[in-house]
Amino acid sequence: MASTGLDSFANPADIGAMYPGVGAETAMVGILVALWVGWHFYQAHQEESEYREALKLYREVGMERAMHHATGTIATEDEVKISSG
Repeated sequence: MASTGLDSFANPADIGAMYPGVGAETAMVGILVALWVGWHFYQAHQEESEYREALKLYREVGMERAMHHATGTIATEDEVKISSG
């Protein structure tokens, strides 16, 4: 059985921290900040890619046809005329 090496808890100020990873807090915060910043770069890249794909579609078929249906399907010219008219 593991032991803490303590005989008494009479003076808590002398005991110090008693949890796993004591002293690794700075490294853990650094790793988490790096992951957080990395996630933001990844997310920005993904959103930029999606934006460029949408622009390509809008330029190919026109904004009105591309945005006609919420399902993501491109409307035909007749469907756009019916809903606009």
